[in-house]
Amino acid sequence: MWKRVVLALGFIPATFTPLHASAAALTPLETRWMQAAWPVITYARAQGLPLDIVAQPVAQGGEPPIAMGYVDGRCKLVLTMRGNPEAESTLDKIPAELRDTIVEAMTAHELGHCWRYVEGAWHTPPVAGFTDALDASNTPQADLERDMRATRWEEGFADLVGLAWTRTQHPERYRAVHDWFEQFRADQPLPGAHHDTRAWLKRAKDPAVFGAAATPFEQALPVWRSEPDAGR
Repeated sequence: MWKRVVLALGFIPATFTPLHASAAALTPLETRWMQAAWPVITYARAQGLPLDIVAQPVAQGGEPPIAMGYVDGRCKLVLTMRGNPEAESTLDKIPAELRDTIVEAMTAHELGHCWRYVEGAWHTPPVAGFTDALDASNTPQADLERDMRATRWEEGFADLVGLAWTRTQHPERYRAVHDWFEQFRADQPLPGAHHDTRAWLKRAKDPAVFGAAATPFEQALPVWRSEPDAGR
């Protein structure tokens, strides 16, 4: 996700409003986001991912414009845009010529989370035979580091899915989108924080790293697993 983890696995507030086929259910700002994201949503459904779109009627404060949750075996792409200044400012900060392409990459990032949920792999380590080297005494510091590491794994994979999507769908804009990801992820509270995906982004500087697998999820997997950070 683009700011912090806001949806616990299996939790969607009852106040969320489902978005049906009618565009009348959308606000103008939600329409802007969904028009840009729609190629990714269409692809996800064609791949058989169990995806629903829901809108939060009122932002509680601090939520990212889009996020992914998982409820009763279905992925929920959650729009938190009503009364959320970040929804507009996020778009305004993206260069106009890249806006739709980057929103696609952001949406593909969220679908990377969905794919991991569906695969039953959420918060599982990228490498086989992983041994937890953190303090086995379950101290608060060790628990915090484990939480950061598990989130960092998922964010790294999801960023790679966003870039793999761009590489396939918009190869001429790959480097610009990759630069945007690097700039976005540069501001970290400390190395190895929840959203510190910089090691994976560095590996993906050359789009050829993704290979020729059939889906962006499968293209992202070997890159994700090849990063030494995956085993920490």
